[in-house]
Amino acid sequence: MHSPLHPYSPRTLSVLSLLVLWLLLAGGARAEESVRFEVRIGEPATLRFWNRPIATFHAQLDDIRPRDRVHRAHGKIADMLASLPGETASAGPGTLGNLSGYWILIDGQEAFALLEQDADRVTGQTLGQVVALAVANLQGALDARRAQQRLPELFKRMALALAATGVLALILWLIIRVHRRALSQERLLPRVDIRVGGIGLRPHLRTIERGAIKLTSLGLGAIAVYFWLTLVLWLFPFSQPWGADLARFLTDLARELATGILGAVPGLFTVLVIFLLTRLVVQAVEGFFRAMEQGLIPVSWAAPDTAKASRRLTVVLIWVFALTVAYPFIPGSDSAAFKGISVLLGLMVSLGSAGLVNQVMSGLVVAYSRALKVGEYVRVGETEGTVSEVGVLSTKIVTPKREAVTVPNAVLVGSAITNYSRLAGDQGAMVATTVTIGYDTPWRQVHAMLVLAAERTPGVRKEPRPFVLQQALADFYPEYQLIVYLDHPESRYLVLSKLHAAIQDVFNEHGVQIMSPNFRAQPAEKVWVPKENWHASPAREGDD
Repeated sequence: MHSPLHPYSPRTLSVLSLLVLWLLLAGGARAEESVRFEVRIGEPATLRFWNRPIATFHAQLDDIRPRDRVHRAHGKIADMLASLPGETASAGPGTLGNLSGYWILIDGQEAFALLEQDADRVTGQTLGQVVALAVANLQGALDARRAQQRLPELFKRMALALAATGVLALILWLIIRVHRRALSQERLLPRVDIRVGGIGLRPHLRTIERGAIKLTSLGLGAIAVYFWLTLVLWLFPFSQPWGADLARFLTDLARELATGILGAVPGLFTVLVIFLLTRLVVQAVEGFFRAMEQGLIPVSWAAPDTAKASRRLTVVLIWVFALTVAYPFIPGSDSAAFKGISVLLGLMVSLGSAGLVNQVMSGLVVAYSRALKVGEYVRVGETEGTVSEVGVLSTKIVTPKREAVTVPNAVLVGSAITNYSRLAGDQGAMVATTVTIGYDTPWRQVHAMLVLAAERTPGVRKEPRPFVLQQALADFYPEYQLIVYLDHPESRYLVLSKLHAAIQDVFNEHGVQIMSPNFRAQPAEKVWVPKENWHASPAREGDD
């Protein structure tokens, strides 16, 4: 096809009519001006060459769709470059029957055609703009093709790629070395134990620290690989568009992040102000309750024992209120993702917080009932020992055997609590032990022996004096209960052990057996105590 095209003689018309379809799909043809085509807008298809977009076809000629034109034009270009050097791209006007447009030429030969209908009407492009862009894109693709075919240039770019790979390897080695060194040290966290609500946070913080180190190392490595890949792709002409796309993505991402950060500054500032004000209020509240806990500020509506629980509850409520106020100002709080995460967290809390809420409420019951406090010697169910910690979720008790027992607050609320320290006061803690002695031993003697054993036991107070109660008169023996007072309730186990040993010694000294008799038959003689033996040693007259 020449520019402009001229009509052929009638003798060639029939031949050219058969070739119109193939020539149009290839981008060029010779035809009579009298030949007419039905042109309409089809589904757009983009012609790409050497990994670059050249032009986008919109026109559909009869049944020839834009993608069919792309396929034929791409084949035509490949065939042309098999014999042409492919140095220049140009354009020239042409007509075909009722169609008019431009030929896109490679080294002066027709490669494909662009019609008026190939201009994008949505964006308002003109055919001249489409043709100019197609020529520029095609020239760039041809230049890139020739550049990559020059061996010296190709070797130079390969050397640069190898150098970039070496730099990447060095950077990754440094990241791995710093990563391992950071994991082997614990300098980022203070060595003091951090506790919140009775729960030690240091192990959890250490786990978070290690995760942050790993995530940082992985992120730095990924960034280094991304930059390396962008550079290597950009070095070679064929893959330059890919490298440009990666670089464009990175710059667009940085621009979006910067824009988002700048847009979030007012909200972040508001959240910071709310946080600082809340922190000041919390410090004031904590100072007040700590002073009340130490007895420096007496109040009529709360006891010092409940000050700690009241402080925790008040601080939690203050922070929840602050979070509610700050929520609308948190950047992204109105996004669908943030709302989805909020719903997910709410669902997780709803499903998993039943037991937690039960424990927390039980902890409040324990605190406000003042059933026990740190340092007191108590008995909860089968557990006996000194209270070491009263937490939000559980209470810790250290037994005389140095066993740390954790009792959930829900269990604590449902159990009977015996507090040996609460009423000790100046008299000391009251402790009792029980023995059963046969009716043939005078009760006055038993009383005297039990009191004597108590007086010999270290750790038992002399005042108030030990005393004995007769709790029951069973079928075979009376039941005696010895009650003593201790200076230190936490020594109850040891003192009872020594007291039992002293009781055995005193009974052995006076020839009295401690066995509890049980009769299978009526004894031959009555089991009783004559009056002259009522005050047997160590009992004295007047011990009634």
